[in-house]
Amino acid sequence: MTGRSHLLLGGFAVLCAMRWHVLTPDPFSFCTGLLGSLLPDIDTERSILGSRVRFLSRFLARTLGHRGLTHSAVILLAMAVVVNAVGGEIALRGPAGACLLGAATHIAADLPTGGCQVLAPLSRSRLSFWPYARTGGLGEIMLLLPALLLLGWGGMRGLNGLVCHPASVMHHTRLQGHALKDISFSS
Repeated sequence: MTGRSHLLLGGFAVLCAMRWHVLTPDPFSFCTGLLGSLLPDIDTERSILGSRVRFLSRFLARTLGHRGLTHSAVILLAMAVVVNAVGGEIALRGPAGACLLGAATHIAADLPTGGCQVLAPLSRSRLSFWPYARTGGLGEIMLLLPALLLLGWGGMRGLNGLVCHPASVMHHTRLQGHALKDISFSS
């Protein structure tokens, strides 16, 4: 996918995670989520991020190849474990977690556009999903629009629309005061 598509998907995913209270809703976390959505393509100098650090992207392209180790879900999972071990669950709910989520959306979005080495360094096999779409073509747009609509719908619905709660369980808050002592409102 193109850099703009990765930014859109990563941004929508981070906003949904903030809406669902998986990530803390702050502007810095959103920005790191956008950075994370571009980060795996640092291994090519033709990307948005790689064109700004050409010396690093050329080195990574020569040593790792495009869509290799930087597109690995194994490495992403290992980074999440390290962040959790160092900073705890709170760190995963902040900017570091947003960056990891952005990178995860990048890897998932590249699967139908040529695939990537998801299991690197354990395996050099490239995994790709059908339907195959050419990067920057009509197929990418046809994959991007439903994904954005689904994320937008999920973000608007929030977790209440996704998680089923028993209808019989209701939480009440009693008002404190002499006149409204016996009135309760559902929360």
